[in-house]
Amino acid sequence: MLGNNKPPLRDSGERAAPPADGVVMIYATFPSRETAMAAARGLVEHGLAAAVNVLASVTSVFVWQGKMETADETLMTAKLAAEGADRAVAYIVANHPYETPGVLVIPVVGGSADYLAWVRGNTRTAGRQ
Repeated sequence: MLGNNKPPLRDSGERAAPPADGVVMIYATFPSRETAMAAARGLVEHGLAAAVNVLASVTSVFVWQGKMETADETLMTAKLAAEGADRAVAYIVANHPYETPGVLVIPVVGGSADYLAWVRGNTRTAGRQ
């Protein structure tokens, strides 16, 4: 069992857990809200992420195949235990419509100790199915 399905209502006031406690965020962009929501739901349903935020309407500026591009995209951020990052990235890439999806794993360096524990407790990892 992964624990309850809601973040803590109130922080215990403890110091934030150090980054060694193993929580990361995944930052990824998608061409639409629908594709980002499908990935977000899949990550949570499969226990690959404890929680995902989908933020509509970001503007990306980049060079693709030698040409300056501007695109309206949807941003997804997922919170998960670090040891599950490779599986989560593989899931996103396999279910992403872009040829080269923008997917980054970002270490979390601090935060609410209760929330970080909740994230770790609600992410399935290779050792804990």
